[in-house]
Amino acid sequence: MKSFFDNQNLLALIWKWKAHLIGIGAIAIAGAAVFSSPWFMTPMFQSQARIYPTNTNTYSEESESEQMLEVLNSTDIKWQLTDAFNLPERFGIASDEAHFRTKILNEYNDRIECKKTEYETIELKALDTDPQVASNMVDSLITFYNRKVLELNRKKAQEQAAFYLKDLQRKRTEIEKVAAEMEPLRKEYGLLDYEIQAEQVTQGYMSALAGGASSRAIADIKNLMTNLEEKGGRFLLLQNELLALEMQRDTIASRYDKALAQAEKDVTYTMVVEAPFPADKKAYPIRWLIVLVSFVAVEFLAILTILGLEGIQSSKS
Repeated sequence: MKSFFDNQNLLALIWKWKAHLIGIGAIAIAGAAVFSSPWFMTPMFQSQARIYPTNTNTYSEESESEQMLEVLNSTDIKWQLTDAFNLPERFGIASDEAHFRTKILNEYNDRIECKKTEYETIELKALDTDPQVASNMVDSLITFYNRKVLELNRKKAQEQAAFYLKDLQRKRTEIEKVAAEMEPLRKEYGLLDYEIQAEQVTQGYMSALAGGASSRAIADIKNLMTNLEEKGGRFLLLQNELLALEMQRDTIASRYDKALAQAEKDVTYTMVVEAPFPADKKAYPIRWLIVLVSFVAVEFLAILTILGLEGIQSSKS
């Protein structure tokens, strides 16, 4: 028995049924053209942009572009855009519908896309019936991203500033405590700087003896030497501790000022490589593709039907 899928037999069947196939094809083309027209399928316009992250730091193994993508795809950004453009109304979804939030997010994901390219840029795309609105959506995504990252960085900087301020106040208290302990040693024993005074007192004592200074002057020098011997060790420890605490205080103060400046600065976190603009040509539906796919699909089904009919007739005969 000859196979119906033999090339010659298939071509012969197509030729035999050519009028029917032509008619079916014409109907398919006409039907696809009509149903892909604006009467049935609302034209959608696409706007897009490409951006790089800037002025950011990585906090994990993710790259800066991947972290940018995480923020752009967060539900916080999605709801900001939803509220800004009243997307439920644009999507035709009533607020009292069942699973309202899920439907909104599903439609959002179908129309708005944020993805990383092979060159580490982030590509933003938005589809809408109004080309200007689509462009505005992409532009707003960039604005909302900058605002969100600025808010996160300011919050982190404020937390750091609060921590450094608390640490700074603690160091100041420690400095005051050490200084208070040193004060009586200064007033009662005349100790100001152990190393300098020890050197000067020794030299002064030798000079006084050699120069025949008065007994009162020599007694004063010996009294200071005694004070240095008895209290100098403790004074030196306090002096070194005070110097270390002051260095720590200055370091903390510098970090506090830096965190405070970070919390107050106003910067952007995107470098726009390709800015969005209103499209002058619709992106959806692609009518010629719909017509072509419809024509091929209908003709294929028609041929399968013809093969089935021919097979039935052949088996009866």
